Amino acid sequence: MLARHVLSHRTFTILVALSLLVAARTPAVAADVLPAPGATLFVLDHDPLADVDVTVEGDPSGRLTFVDGPPAFPGDAPGALRAHYLTTEPTVRIGWTLPDDVDEREPFTAYALFEIRSEGFHADPDGFMQIAWGLWNSTTTGLERIAYGPGADSFELLEFAWFPNVSPVFGGPYLSPALFAVADPDNPAWPFAGAFANASFGFAPPAELPFDTPLLATIEHRPAADLVTVTVHEVLSSGELAPIPGAVTLVPLAWLSRREYRFDRIGLALYHDPFSGDTPAVDALVDVHALGLRRGVIVRRVEDALSAPAR
Repeated sequence: MLARHVLSHRTFTILVALSLLVAARTPAVAADVLPAPGATLFVLDHDPLADVDVTVEGDPSGRLTFVDGPPAFPGDAPGALRAHYLTTEPTVRIGWTLPDDVDEREPFTAYALFEIRSEGFHADPDGFMQIAWGLWNSTTTGLERIAYGPGADSFELLEFAWFPNVSPVFGGPYLSPALFAVADPDNPAWPFAGAFANASFGFAPPAELPFDTPLLATIEHRPAADLVTVTVHEVLSSGELAPIPGAVTLVPLAWLSRREYRFDRIGLALYHDPFSGDTPAVDALVDVHALGLRRGVIVRRVEDALSAPAR
């Protein structure tokens, strides 16, 4: 599948409106604008498994399936990639190559448009696993993301992670994104923590994401502010956006012991849970409509977005 560098007005409207909402905390708005230079959009309007620019790790059989269907929101294309997040199965990761790498020095925004299906959904209250997508490095980011310890090899990974489990003790569900930087053997935690020695996480009050509803999730990398901001909004039938209570989380960059990372892939990660035994911590179908990345962070006022290129 080829990256679509020229976005439809309505699809890019959704991204612009959400970023404005996050910055200004204002009611949902929509405005027709052209994409910023450097914007890359992967529209999942056909089966991507045979595409030459797509990398699949693990066995995608029964886990990644193209499904036909009408557009889910204004500007959407028919169809979607259905990801089966089933945590008793081995890890599967599917990634698209970015035209240019992004790293720790640059402001950028990654985003995904998706729906979490209610059919067959299960989140074990005694488990804790995520529905995840994000950015990674094709050379250094391994698949051992879940188990804390010296074998953890998920270096250079920036990940949206929603944990739908609701525990009678710990509550939930939680939006808890993560950033893993380069390996840091000088960190005292390195011998027993592996990739977790040089990582940062976002924590926030519970955030319940609606089912069978188009959602737009964004990861805004803001190095000047020492933050990554992760948000989720509902995409309304009008193409406007509605904030989801609690679905805003900050990842502090200052928690990293060595702030170095570079990303050349964007995609989905369907992780295996080594702790849940025969009962899946998460069993969920997620229809993914698009993934994208743009350089810069959207300006804070509507008039600025309409008149100025991205920074």
